[in-house]
Amino acid sequence: MTPQSLDVLTVSEFCEAVGISRSTWHKLKRQGNAPAIVNIGGIQRIRREAIETWLAENEERATADAAHNSAEGAEPLHV
Repeated sequence: MTPQSLDVLTVSEFCEAVGISRSTWHKLKRQGNAPAIVNIGGIQRIRREAIETWLAENEERATADAAHNSAEGAEPLHV
């Protein structure tokens, strides 16, 4: 049985899926901002459900930050 059949990802798979580096992963984890982790015998796995929750929370936070900045009259960031 593979991790995908259990609906979990390795940290490497997670990083690749969301487009972040391992160093960013470690930073998020240190800050307590990473998705919930399942430790199985010292091996970290991340449930897809936890990833969806984490993405939604980050999207809500970004939307709230943008609304707050807009209300304060901050210039929007143009990339």
